Amino acid sequence: MLAVVIRAHGGPEVLHIESLPTPEAAAGEVRVDVSHVGLNHLDVWVRRGVAGHDFHLPRVPGSDVAGAVDGQRVALHPSWGCGSCAACVAGLHNHCRQFRIRGESADGGAAEVLVVPQTHVLPVPHFLTNAQAAALPLALLTAWHMLHRRAEIRRGERVLVQAGASGVGVMAIQVALLAGCEVHATASSPEKRQLIESLGARAWAYESIGVREVDVVVESVGKDTWASSLRALRWGGRLVCCGATTGAEVPLNLRALFFKQISLLGSTMGTAADMLAAWEAVVAGAIRPILFAEGSLTRLGEAHDLLESRAVIGKVVCEQDLARA
Repeated sequence: MLAVVIRAHGGPEVLHIESLPTPEAAAGEVRVDVSHVGLNHLDVWVRRGVAGHDFHLPRVPGSDVAGAVDGQRVALHPSWGCGSCAACVAGLHNHCRQFRIRGESADGGAAEVLVVPQTHVLPVPHFLTNAQAAALPLALLTAWHMLHRRAEIRRGERVLVQAGASGVGVMAIQVALLAGCEVHATASSPEKRQLIESLGARAWAYESIGVREVDVVVESVGKDTWASSLRALRWGGRLVCCGATTGAEVPLNLRALFFKQISLLGSTMGTAADMLAAWEAVVAGAIRPILFAEGSLTRLGEAHDLLESRAVIGKVVCEQDLARA
């Protein structure tokens, strides 16, 4: 089979199409004929490399996958644990020391064929295309876990989503609204703020956030928004963080932390139960994908350039067209 392979960190030029052995499904596994792969900022970090982290190259990228199993359209749960440790037995799969994310610590979906456990399969509802389905799993799982498991949002609370037009941002807005929260979000351009308003949230420019006393802040930006995130929180508020796209080193005034009794919560991906609950909302039509652009795996470097331009509103998805390479 053909696949995109990263053998060394660098720019988009390190994304090479290669011929690899076609995997065979064992007991409990299914063969997925890949049709589309959704991009995330994680794909950029895997390609570029992150100081102090070993991605164990070579690696086939691609966390978000849609395709077909025996003719039935499916999407895939993007992460898993070992299944047998104390954390996994307790349902805390993302606490497992052998936790894996497809396309990051295990080979991903940027290939013609993928073999996965049957339990990773999510049915694609009839009203979504495969491209739309591939825009959902990782960002939706991340947002669902952040808000429901870590921040434990409650109906009527006020939520601020930083970078509300990002992949995780558009999911976090919808998850919070579905839970009955009042939602505000930031974005850098009028076009992005228009999208936020269309989802049902109040939109703000980063430099003029007009909401205070929020119960929860969803933070994935890091250095550039950290100070405004802390200022926006009420006494006893919660900040939940899943990323740091503008930098991971941030200032922290401990007096503000303990006087305001703020909770700082880290969050990575989610559990199998989170994914199933979130996907039920998708099947019910309560969560919709925000698809910004469709590219192709044969021109994956161009899709990476687009993602890094920060012009993306929602998600970029690539069609699996490797046979044309």
